[in-house]
Amino acid sequence: MFLIVTNKKDLTSDYLIVRLEELGIPFCRLNTEDYLSKYIIDINFSNNEFNSFIKFFDGNIINTNKITRVFFKHPLKPNFISNIPANQINFAEREIIEMLRSLFRVIDTKFWLNHPKYIFAANNKIEQLKIASKLGFNIPQTCISSDPESITNFYHSNNQDIIAKAVKYGYEISRNNIHFAPTKKVEKNYVDNLENYHMIPTIYQERIEKKYDIRVTVVGNEVYAAAIHSQNHNETMVDWRLWDMHEDVDLIHTKHQLPAPIKDLCLQITKKFNLGFSAIDLIYSPEKKYYFLEMNPNGQWAWIEGKLGFPIRDSIINFSYK
Repeated sequence: MFLIVTNKKDLTSDYLIVRLEELGIPFCRLNTEDYLSKYIIDINFSNNEFNSFIKFFDGNIINTNKITRVFFKHPLKPNFISNIPANQINFAEREIIEMLRSLFRVIDTKFWLNHPKYIFAANNKIEQLKIASKLGFNIPQTCISSDPESITNFYHSNNQDIIAKAVKYGYEISRNNIHFAPTKKVEKNYVDNLENYHMIPTIYQERIEKKYDIRVTVVGNEVYAAAIHSQNHNETMVDWRLWDMHEDVDLIHTKHQLPAPIKDLCLQITKKFNLGFSAIDLIYSPEKKYYFLEMNPNGQWAWIEGKLGFPIRDSIINFSYK
């Protein structure tokens, strides 16, 4: 049984399920926000035996002992349809989240493409940069700070040509909206007036001249590299992700052959974080140098397969869950 832990609106999970159906592979989709409204989790210990079940209200019951593969993609907090008193919502939400985490823990880590605990551990850009550098990746000169003096010195020591990006996420999700915080070029006016800003920790890096951006998708020992021709449009030169916000911008994607040492580094950093999957962002410079930017342990990949025909779904399905 292939378990997909996700949410009702995740298109990547939809895309994977289409392939599972084509191949006739049994699967169960667990939308985490539906806990209490469409299913419950039942865990029990009896006579030194352990059993756990996902019990759907339509009568379907999944014994977790039958689960041999797990794909984990952007779960959400549970929605409460039952009549839980308002003053108990926080308590109930906390307990349900812990119950879901318990379910994840009782399913052996060997069956997961990426176990949530490894996703959480890997999801730190600063540690990624430290490890990437130790492994042998080139990384941009970097300053992570909220100190005006450090930022000013870094700006001038890098020819007044740096970018800024979020320490954790490049976006914030509220109840009904997603607020995107793209990577931006740091303007002189910002540096000259730092005292007027409410300073929060930010990642500042030297701006690397790009030939194009590269998105590397790692699944097990398979490595798929896509060149994203971000420099063809002013809107995407600094942050290629902005192409999705401009209807008239359609970025060219092409397959890219990574040199063996860079491919090996992508495999190494993925395995260093105990991951079976990663989405790695690199820069490829006009001087043919590769720079590591960051790694997303739960990143998007479906659009890459759609544009370039990489068999990423099949690699996920056929990943050695052992």
